[in-house]
Amino acid sequence: MDRIKLTTVAMVVAMVAVAMVPATVGAASAEATLDVGIAQDAETGNATVTVTQNDSTVENATVLVESNENYSGNGTYETDANGTVELPNPEEKVNVTVTATDGNNSTTESATLVPLEASLDVSVEADDANDTVTAAVTQYGEPVENATVQVNGTDFDNSTYETDANGTVSFDEPVNETDLSVVATYNDLTAEATVTAGGDNLSVSVSQDENATVTVTGNYTDAGGYETDSDGTVELAAPLQNTTVDVTAEYDGQTAETTVALQGEVSEDDPFGSLVSAFVDRIQEMGTDGPMGQAVSDFVTENNPGNADEKRPDHAGKNSEAPGNSKNASDKDDKERGPPEHAKNGKGKADSDSDDTSTESSADDAEEEEESEDNEEEEDSEDNEDEEDSKTDDGTSGGPPEHANNDK
Repeated sequence: MDRIKLTTVAMVVAMVAVAMVPATVGAASAEATLDVGIAQDAETGNATVTVTQNDSTVENATVLVESNENYSGNGTYETDANGTVELPNPEEKVNVTVTATDGNNSTTESATLVPLEASLDVSVEADDANDTVTAAVTQYGEPVENATVQVNGTDFDNSTYETDANGTVSFDEPVNETDLSVVATYNDLTAEATVTAGGDNLSVSVSQDENATVTVTGNYTDAGGYETDSDGTVELAAPLQNTTVDVTAEYDGQTAETTVALQGEVSEDDPFGSLVSAFVDRIQEMGTDGPMGQAVSDFVTENNPGNADEKRPDHAGKNSEAPGNSKNASDKDDKERGPPEHAKNGKGKADSDSDDTSTESSADDAEEEEESEDNEEEEDSEDNEDEEDSKTDDGTSGGPPEHANNDK
């Protein structure tokens, strides 16, 4: 009976031993690989190689550094208690291969080592959509805060900026396309980059609501020169009448133009008095530089439809062709106007004498004076004949009747 018990115990021990063997093999195969990190110091330029496994540093790991260039850091090293190996600052940019080995585990990483004096870097990007330029300053791939950035370029307001916590600065694009030079400085280190930015065409647009936002010239009460505000706009009052205006914008040597029709407050079919009334209301509200009466008088003179040939229908002809407005009509009117013929007695000579003393030098005026004198002399002669006839008639038919003479 005891022999049976011993046999059973022996079998159980054997089974436990067999079960433990695969567990040992599994643990060995699940061993984590090594991780290798390489970073250069921003103050010295030295490179630090760190070997870890499962986020824990690995001491006494073997580190092999190789490169095709002549680098003083090439060779074999052993990690310290912190799992690190320090490599010297390279004299020039060099590509290295670093292999870390610990037992049966081995990992290889590649890196480019840069000398300290060349470690600062600046990159520049233009954003045409937002009309901005952004410069980013880094050292060994890490953003640099408080670096100084100097921007220079033709047709550009050269300025100096300081990087933020992200190592960046942003500024407005130049109006004209310009090659910009961006120089970053930090801890006696310097980096430079160039970019071509700007060149968007200047544009101007006109829209009308209750007030028009425009820069305008033309037949318009608010025509003149203006300067845009921070939004790039100029606000002007609506015109009194429908009008077409030319809008010109100028900035930094660029010019943009457009033409737009504006809706006025007074209809073209309204009486002219309505337009004048609207103008008076306007200057009462907005004020005027001079006397109001003079401003109204000037407005009436400039805008009265009767003073503008272009506002008259074609069949009506020009103002100068209207009755009484032409030169010929004026000459004729001068002859037809004045006192009646019988009232010219005794006046023609005086007029002639006055004309003789005048300083007119035109031959036409002289001929007109001679004709006028001849006409007046004929009229005087006719008037004298009429007087003679009148006296004769008075002699035969005047006086008392016949029977009155008989009484004498």
